[in-house]
Amino acid sequence: MELVVPLILLALSAQARCESFDYVIAGAGTCGLVLANRLSEDPNVRVAVIEPGEDVRNNPNVTDVTRFLRAYGTAIDWQYTTTPQPGANNRSIPFHAGKAIGGTSTINGMTYIRGDKAEFDVWEDLGNNGWNWDTLYPYFKQVERFSPPTEAQQAAGATFNPEYHGEDGILKTGFPFELFNGTLHEVAQQAWENLGYPLNPDVNGGETRGFDIWPQTLDRDANIREDAARAYYYPVEQRPNLKIINGTVTKLTWANSTGNGGTLSADGLEYLNPEGQTVTVNAAKEVLLSAGSLRSPLILERSGVGNPSILKKYGIETKIELSGVGEHLQDQPNTPLEYTSKINVTGTVPYATFATAEDIFGNETSTVAATTAAKLSEWARKVSRVNTAGIDASVLEKIFRIQHDLIFKQNVTIAETLTSGSGNVLISAFWLLLPFSRGSVHIKSAEHLDYPAIDPEYFLIDFDLTVQTGLGRLSQKLWYTDPISDLLVGNLVPSEASLPRNATDSQWATFIASTSSPNHHPIGTASMMSRELGGVVDPELKVYGTSNVRVVDASVLPMQISGHLTATLYAVAERAAEIIKNS
Repeated sequence: MELVVPLILLALSAQARCESFDYVIAGAGTCGLVLANRLSEDPNVRVAVIEPGEDVRNNPNVTDVTRFLRAYGTAIDWQYTTTPQPGANNRSIPFHAGKAIGGTSTINGMTYIRGDKAEFDVWEDLGNNGWNWDTLYPYFKQVERFSPPTEAQQAAGATFNPEYHGEDGILKTGFPFELFNGTLHEVAQQAWENLGYPLNPDVNGGETRGFDIWPQTLDRDANIREDAARAYYYPVEQRPNLKIINGTVTKLTWANSTGNGGTLSADGLEYLNPEGQTVTVNAAKEVLLSAGSLRSPLILERSGVGNPSILKKYGIETKIELSGVGEHLQDQPNTPLEYTSKINVTGTVPYATFATAEDIFGNETSTVAATTAAKLSEWARKVSRVNTAGIDASVLEKIFRIQHDLIFKQNVTIAETLTSGSGNVLISAFWLLLPFSRGSVHIKSAEHLDYPAIDPEYFLIDFDLTVQTGLGRLSQKLWYTDPISDLLVGNLVPSEASLPRNATDSQWATFIASTSSPNHHPIGTASMMSRELGGVVDPELKVYGTSNVRVVDASVLPMQISGHLTATLYAVAERAAEIIKNS
């Protein structure tokens, strides 16, 4: 009997190590749960999702649509920190990301804005044949189950175009019942119109410029956040062929040294279970990384896929040389202005205004376009040098020229400012949308992924600061424009003395460097681009040099968009699931 018990335990342990599925997904975030839902629709396909976070369906900081920001710094937040940022007074800044079943969709601002058409069309120029606005648009609508605003919500400013929204999808979107029903939307809209920004009746039609009240990812009638788990997992969690495993993925396991055509084939993933033990799970068909922009590159690096100089530093054998892994990190720096007011704001105030280069630079736009075009080579060399030549400067210059054309020839929006309020405080939060600054995220050791080196390189390129300053002046000007100016009592952040209405560029630079924080829209660290441009995945989202490893999350987006990532990620994941099914 004494011998039987250890043998049983050994057998159970071996069974856990050898658990096998058709598809194994790293990460139960926005994209991972879309894949899990769609791939497990076939009862003969076994799907496992490995996720370190917990079930948060009853967490009020998640479910309550008025509690945005409350989950920051709690157990369902990874609570990352950036490396010291020279462009932000050398501050190491908190960087939030969701650690839960549902990922960052459980803690984000629930914003549902897609972006400008041209920003998606340019993906083809980056080596992604078949990826553009027209091919993604059906998936945007397929995802969505939109609730048209009620009469009361329309009276509070909500507008929409039914042609732009889906009605039969999985993800519920709409406007919250808490939409502030005072006159703020009227005076805000009028003030923005007085500044030359007309009402955009529906920001999701592929043109974002103007003032809008945006829809959110929420179940309006239940008055609850519609995160990825509530939309894509909870309704199907009883499927016998779908399993979520509590654990933290550390690396891929390889079935061969080199496969057909010199490609590698993965046969599973290693993960740490809650007890800290290393466990292996097998994948008969494919391994799918959906751990997000800040973690999927780390899994690749731990697996020997990346820049050989980085891997060698940590004693990791290079299996596939892909220097773009962890590079091309793009996030948007967010800067606040706060004022005391005569009114009391008691509901949600989801008002956004999008501006183009012509809006920011006016009559100087053509001059700015010419001077910045002449600097693209210099910017590319700087980004390459700061990021230890992970991407060659000549490659970056090609990407920068495409981005420059978007801004100055296709006139996409490049700046966003929120007009909001809470209690007796009125708020602007503003950020440039298409930064030229590029940073990186990499492992800091061969053993641990939970503390990556996150380096967004905010304001590395001076043009980014120029745009942020111009947008700051525009945001400040709003509050002194009729009729919204009648609501103001005085400055709160910053003080009138530190940032007067006639503040110099230097004063703005000081304020922006000391107050800006992440916008939490990191992309690009496993970019879907041609391999020659430093891409990591091909147009089918397959990692170059592999036969069955794909990345499906924000890390594959090659360039920032004039929207918020959530809407695009759902559409990309829906299309990815279809690609996988048809492969």
